Amino acid sequence: MCADRDEALPVRIESGANISDRCVLLPGVVVERNAVLGSGGMTRKGMVLPAGSKWVGSCDGGPVNLDPGYKSTSAEAASESTIKPFGRAHNMGLAPYHVVPGWGHGLIWAVFQNSAVSFRAITLTMSLALATAMLRASGRTSGEYSLVLVSAKLVPVFVVVQNLATLLFLVVDVACKWIIMGRRYQGRFNWDESDYCQRWQIYLASSAFIRSAYAGRGILDYLRGSAYLVWYFRLLGAKIGRDVCLYPKGADPMMTEPDLVRIGDEACIDNASIIAHINTQGQFSLNTVVVGQRVTLRSFSRVLSGAVVMEGATLLEHTLILSGDVVDAYTTCQAMRF
Repeated sequence: MCADRDEALPVRIESGANISDRCVLLPGVVVERNAVLGSGGMTRKGMVLPAGSKWVGSCDGGPVNLDPGYKSTSAEAASESTIKPFGRAHNMGLAPYHVVPGWGHGLIWAVFQNSAVSFRAITLTMSLALATAMLRASGRTSGEYSLVLVSAKLVPVFVVVQNLATLLFLVVDVACKWIIMGRRYQGRFNWDESDYCQRWQIYLASSAFIRSAYAGRGILDYLRGSAYLVWYFRLLGAKIGRDVCLYPKGADPMMTEPDLVRIGDEACIDNASIIAHINTQGQFSLNTVVVGQRVTLRSFSRVLSGAVVMEGATLLEHTLILSGDVVDAYTTCQAMRF
């Protein structure tokens, strides 16, 4: 945000800086070279994030400092490289696998998106063809067709075909996950060391079959809060206990690495985020996230990679649990744990 009620000030983000999701930069903020503002970070007006420093979340009106940054002089800090593992893989060709170029990823996304749109259009075409065949088989002439008769044939056929197509899309998505990604496991997967991130991008492209499926809403939005959504994530590798309620009000995103998520019996995950990866300046790693029995995650709470929420705990709205943190059993948390 470059302006508030009182004035307009420039916001400057220098080379190599990393601004994560759900961050807010107020007027006059300067994010210096290679500084990191992590998930949910909110800066104060006019704040300067020193070179190489790491910040996350929001507490008492500003982000929490995890690392003060470079201890060297300004000249030495300015000479620090801004090249990250992604740049070494894509721009310098230093990855031990074949790297798909940017235009290649664009083409892959376009193919999957166009295929998904085409398949969704086919359901209506197929329904019309089946309904037409049924009307012709009834022995009536075209002059005897009425709106009621056509609707009585077309609507049930369309409902059946559409539901079968939805089931097929979910099956395709699960199959793509296991074919492209396989089973995830804990470890480090930088762009210049592993092809994991590249395969993940391709898998995300393939998920076009279930995203934005109906009136701009994905198929999973129509399953939220139901046992069907639990079954879906179990098929993707998540270990989920009995009587669990997942995302009754939706989530953005829903769990991104189901293989590394453990959820106990009778837990309720509202519009919350369970993230099993952490990406700091291109250092990408995966760790297991554990949510215990009868845990409640309220709206906009967020559990990061490697965190554990013990039995019976409750995370209130906008609570952030950092990577590796442990929330004690039967406690209630709000805001940020650090």
